[in-house]
Amino acid sequence: MLRELFVENFALIERVTLSLASGFNCLSGETGAGKSLIVDAVSLLLGGRGKEQLIRSGEDKCLVEGVFLPPFPPELLLLLADTGLDAKVEELILSREYSRAGRSICRINGRTVNLNLLRQAGCLLVNIHGQKEYALLLQEEQQLHLLDSFGGSELLALRQEVAASWLRICRGREESQKHNRLQEESRRRLDWLRFELEEIDAARLQTDEEVILAEERQVLLNSEHLQEESARLNQALTNNQNLQAAYQSFRRLIALDPGTTALAERFNSLYYELEDINREISHYLENITNNPRRLEEIEQRLALINQLRRKYGPTIPAILAYAEKAARELEELLNRDQSHEEALAALLAEEANYQELAAKLSSCRRETSQKLSQAITTELKQLYLPHALLEVSLIPCEAGRQGLEKALFLIQANPGEPAQPVSKVASGGELSRIVLAIKVILAQLDQVPTLIFDEIDSGLGGRALSATARRLQLIAGYTQVLCVSHAPLIAAAATNHLSIYKEVQGGRSLVGTKRLEGELRLQELARMIAGEQITEATLAQAADLLKGEK
Repeated sequence: MLRELFVENFALIERVTLSLASGFNCLSGETGAGKSLIVDAVSLLLGGRGKEQLIRSGEDKCLVEGVFLPPFPPELLLLLADTGLDAKVEELILSREYSRAGRSICRINGRTVNLNLLRQAGCLLVNIHGQKEYALLLQEEQQLHLLDSFGGSELLALRQEVAASWLRICRGREESQKHNRLQEESRRRLDWLRFELEEIDAARLQTDEEVILAEERQVLLNSEHLQEESARLNQALTNNQNLQAAYQSFRRLIALDPGTTALAERFNSLYYELEDINREISHYLENITNNPRRLEEIEQRLALINQLRRKYGPTIPAILAYAEKAARELEELLNRDQSHEEALAALLAEEANYQELAAKLSSCRRETSQKLSQAITTELKQLYLPHALLEVSLIPCEAGRQGLEKALFLIQANPGEPAQPVSKVASGGELSRIVLAIKVILAQLDQVPTLIFDEIDSGLGGRALSATARRLQLIAGYTQVLCVSHAPLIAAAATNHLSIYKEVQGGRSLVGTKRLEGELRLQELARMIAGEQITEATLAQAADLLKGEK
């Protein structure tokens, strides 16, 4: 609950502290005294839009702080824990400082937080119901939300499943559309990769093939010169009589001096090595051929390799590496097609799952809509709309995250008249009572600890006003209620009555507040009944109101 509200330099408010109690709190005061400023200050604290006009003239910034006491909603405790804030606290202090430059400084228990976190926390602590909030009731999405909230945790969980399924469908469809856009390009790329791989594979390239072919080509181009030089070398080695004479001399030398044996053996090794070289030269000479056909084959092969080098890489290893890379890309594209087929199958399965979940949600909503229609109609009778019949109608719509239908609140205000949308036929008084009826019904389900009603009694009088006061008391049994009102019946029903007043000090208007008890409360109720002409009769009437509303 909101225990204390501190407002500084906000519009006409220089500095005000409001002490609130559990149960039913009422703010009253003259028209223009600044009651709605209090609601506006709470709205700013909860993350509402700031504007320069909210800052008191002559000041650079305004400040709003709220002190909240437990118990806190479980969702709020989880939010605080997730953001590293201590959730096990005896009080929670939210503050927001807003400057003329449009800059906000937000804090939770003294720790600076961003505006979004302050807004999330504020929505879990306080709900404000004013003219803007009444307008929300007229929105179909909000009416569907109210219906689902009335359905309780089971319906809300089912709605969450439907929303999650729809999100998966949207993502699946988006991916499918993306794949379809790329499919033609991918098909062309597949054809091109296949062509390139077939061309490289058909070449049957070997890593060192180019060097070997270049050497063979060089030999074939110079075959005649090679034959001439080989023949000349062979002849020189074959007809070298000096070596033969030296060989015979070493044989005689050994016979005369065995000490020359080692030297002779070295010469013999050289002599036999030269003979071996000569034999190989002879063999080489025999194999040298002038083969134009083979030369043409080599030229064609080297031309093919050069062509592949220009297209795929500077060397054969680079060409083969390109082929490996192309093969991997080809496999990825083929796998992408397979993955797309699997994704399409999953999408179809998810669409079937969505239809099943949405059908269950529709059935649950139909049952809930009947119960909510009856409950609100019963409450409206308690609020002196005896002939009003409210119907929560479900209208089929295109599939979406909310399911297969939208909700429309229809009201038959008078017998014999057709039911019409609330937004078209409800007067201000009827609309405020419809909102109040809904809040009475949902109060026990709602985990928000503080509800603020800004002039919910607008347009009401007589028995309807008295019934509204009793309904506010009923809601206050479940949650803290703060009501801004001009109606003495409403103010008399409150357990904590605060007066908002405006006075002039030093030539400037100031807004102040005070808690009303005893004679001060009687005087305020009498003023609300009769204006400034307070008499003994109006004081007695005020006293009767206090007795009657207890």
